[in-house]
Amino acid sequence: MIVLYITYVNSDEIFSGSGVRPAKMLNAFKQEGHEVIVLQGEQVSKERLSNIKKIRKQIKRKRPDLCYIESPTYPIMRHADRKLIKDICKAGIPTGYFYRDFYWQFPKEFPRRTSISGKIKDKVLLFLQSLTNKVLKYCNIIYVPSDECKTLLKYHDIRALPPAGENKLDLHIRDNNQTGIYVGGISGHYDGKFLLDVFNELNACDPEYKLILVCRENEWNEFNHSCKNASWLEVHHISGAGLVDLYRRASIAFNVGNPKYEYSQFAISVKIFEYLSYGLPQVVINNKAITNVVNNEKIGIAVEPDIKKFAIAIKKLSEDSSLYKTYQNNIKESLLYRNLWIHRIQQVIRDLTES
Repeated sequence: MIVLYITYVNSDEIFSGSGVRPAKMLNAFKQEGHEVIVLQGEQVSKERLSNIKKIRKQIKRKRPDLCYIESPTYPIMRHADRKLIKDICKAGIPTGYFYRDFYWQFPKEFPRRTSISGKIKDKVLLFLQSLTNKVLKYCNIIYVPSDECKTLLKYHDIRALPPAGENKLDLHIRDNNQTGIYVGGISGHYDGKFLLDVFNELNACDPEYKLILVCRENEWNEFNHSCKNASWLEVHHISGAGLVDLYRRASIAFNVGNPKYEYSQFAISVKIFEYLSYGLPQVVINNKAITNVVNNEKIGIAVEPDIKKFAIAIKKLSEDSSLYKTYQNNIKESLLYRNLWIHRIQQVIRDLTES
């Protein structure tokens, strides 16, 4: 099958930050043996315009069977990009568009800029968003990160296409060693203070529970908490391959999306599936989108944002070896049968060839 794959990152950025998901999806298409025609490059670069012209010529010579688009974080900036998508759809090429982010729908949580230049930028972004939304009406399917996100958009066919994982289960045999790991933000939409409070509670009597915390260095420097120098806490500022050894040392993983933010009820952290990749049962704060994944896949425990209840859930997983083994088995089944990147592109192909 010939797949036209459109992304908005450069080739040298495709394995970092917002480029991770596009890279994983692209690799999955190739691993399935499909011929992939790739349009990439930053939105406002000259390279992008040149690449669009090349793609137009290429798909005239070799018509794609379908088109899959990984959206940019911001709206589609260029008219040439929007016109290309419209023309592809009008040509009858089945097209799916992954809608990455919805921050603009939550102005209270992502405040608009107050300076004159800032206000102008925000107005321009909202205008470009409206143009983007119009052209997406031509697409066959709009994909979103979670089922909960479907309520935020109005298109004729909206389907969930969450992140996925990779099979890292054979890296080691995991022992339940009462060591937890958290990778991600610790302020704003993520409640790092809550997690440290939980471990302070766990270790109040007999220090034995360890926490490996991985976050950005500048965020940690600005973070205030009485347990920053606790003996049970180990802090790292790394990413990518550097995380492998840390995941190997942990037996439980955490997600602490701050439930006071409405946005958190819709967002699906890629870390949920990265934890899954390494066979880690999870304890998470009860947020709609993430809770549904954890509960439906039976890969961990979702609890209310209560320090004692969260601590009890960690103890339960750590002390009940039978329960822990059950979650490990569930994780293996969930990952290998439903939640690899290959499963996501199989869904896209199935959806677009049947639509």
